[in-house]
Amino acid sequence: MIYTYYGENSFLIQEKIAKIKESYEGKFKSGLNLFKFDLDENCDELKSALESQSMFSEKKIVFLRGILSVPEVKFEEVKEIINKNKFLNKSDDIILVLYDILGDLKEGIKKRVEFLKTLGEVKEFKNLDKPKLIDWCLEKAEEENIKISRADLAFLIDNIGCDTNRVWNEVAKLSAYSNGVVTKKDIENLVVFDVTASSFKVTDALAQRKVALALEGLEELWQRNEEPIVVLGALVWQFRNMIKLADVKLTQAEAVNKFKLNPWVAQKTLSALKNFSQLELKNIYQGLADVDLAIKTGGKDGREALADFAYSFLKS
Repeated sequence: MIYTYYGENSFLIQEKIAKIKESYEGKFKSGLNLFKFDLDENCDELKSALESQSMFSEKKIVFLRGILSVPEVKFEEVKEIINKNKFLNKSDDIILVLYDILGDLKEGIKKRVEFLKTLGEVKEFKNLDKPKLIDWCLEKAEEENIKISRADLAFLIDNIGCDTNRVWNEVAKLSAYSNGVVTKKDIENLVVFDVTASSFKVTDALAQRKVALALEGLEELWQRNEEPIVVLGALVWQFRNMIKLADVKLTQAEAVNKFKLNPWVAQKTLSALKNFSQLELKNIYQGLADVDLAIKTGGKDGREALADFAYSFLKS
């Protein structure tokens, strides 16, 4: 049997591979018929592993990493090995697990995916947006006997971003600290928040002209003793990204590839961008420059300057 797992979500792919490996090792204790290769290496070992006789009548399982990202010559070499072993996609005695972690699917990679679909199961693991990440975390938390509410998960994600690996690691660490029950208070006291992620609450509110909500977001940052100049830097960076993307129409994947943005940041930026014209973005960017000047020259207290910036959206 041949299985292929690929995509940009490294955490979910590694978790899938780990579960398959754990299930195999639970059934076949010797481990002598479990092989793991990286396609950066020579393919001779892969060929040998597939063609050699299994010991102790155990099933054989081979993990092969990098199937979609290797140069075409290497892919053709693997393809030839698979084609010579036609029994692979029919036999239950040998399991070949192909996997790769990558984001943008170029045309050549799409053709490889289509070929792999003719061999067996193919599954793509995409990065999760906030609602899907919350659902996934709640399901996993239930499996792990961890109690955390949907609202508290949303609060955590708002402050650290939608990186699956980091979000789950934080939940697991908090659970270990609090004996399996994670609360908002635990999150506030123990998690190091990302100012950029937290300031997206302010940006999102301003995009919707919800000034009160933007001020609430700023107040949360002040309660965490964030420096106004750092918060300003995060807002400048976010609006600068919007200006970059305003000139070109890109999908999330294209924005990630062209501007080297985190997928979650690209999604948030493109979403906010829908609420601004190019002229508005330029005026806002100038407004942020004025805030920067006021703070650095002592013309205004940093918190006051950013509050005034938020109030300016009442006029727009």
